[in-house]
Amino acid sequence: MKNLMIANLSLHKRYSLQKINTLLEAQIENSLALGWRKKDIILLANFDYKFMGVRSQKIQLNENCLTGSKMFGLKYLFDNDITKDKIWAHDLDCWQNVTFECPKFKHVGIACYSTSKYNGGSIFWKKEAKDISDEIIRIITENKENKEEPTLNKVLKSKEYKKRVTIVNNTFNVGCSGYVKRWNRSIKPIHVCHFHPYNYTAWETHALDRNGLDQKGITDRLETLLRKYYPGLATELGKNGKIAQKERKEKRLIEEKALL
Repeated sequence: MKNLMIANLSLHKRYSLQKINTLLEAQIENSLALGWRKKDIILLANFDYKFMGVRSQKIQLNENCLTGSKMFGLKYLFDNDITKDKIWAHDLDCWQNVTFECPKFKHVGIACYSTSKYNGGSIFWKKEAKDISDEIIRIITENKENKEEPTLNKVLKSKEYKKRVTIVNNTFNVGCSGYVKRWNRSIKPIHVCHFHPYNYTAWETHALDRNGLDQKGITDRLETLLRKYYPGLATELGKNGKIAQKERKEKRLIEEKALL
């Protein structure tokens, strides 16, 4: 399996070079710590980059639909027959939490939000899915879409392609929205935690048990690594976080009593 990451430095500057650099360094160190071989980490970027022996392949990336950069990177791999291995394509804020085996899937493996909507932040692909990725890119490009997820959901759930898609366990993409539902559905420990470390609420959710589950989402190992790259991260819940935790614990107790 290949670990695919895309770094798209754009004039739109959703991320500054400094933020991208920090994310890349943390991602690469995290991947190597979890046993990924350097040759299996594919970093596609529109700038030259090297860290801990992992070097970017400099390619031209899309200037619009920045959230869809993974799809354009995937197209580059498929068009140039770069690999025949399965591909795990994920956002730079999708953190592998523990070592895991590639899940079983048809041509595309994807997790949902807490609803039935597919989340595009962490997807598994086989080379047989080239036509699916081409169709997603075609629609995004022709319609000048700003985000890829609506098109991703439309195509993957369409009559033409839905039978080739596997919904994988939520553990492969646990973000912040609907966190408790996704947590409850997930194989533990969580395999992939999806959040921005510098987002205060997101950090509290994954690292400080804001939802009152009596367990944090990330491992001690990942927490230590993220604190290395983001030294200002909170060590305890803030005022609003403590209120949220208390309210959610109380709500859960009421719901549990109602079931007795």
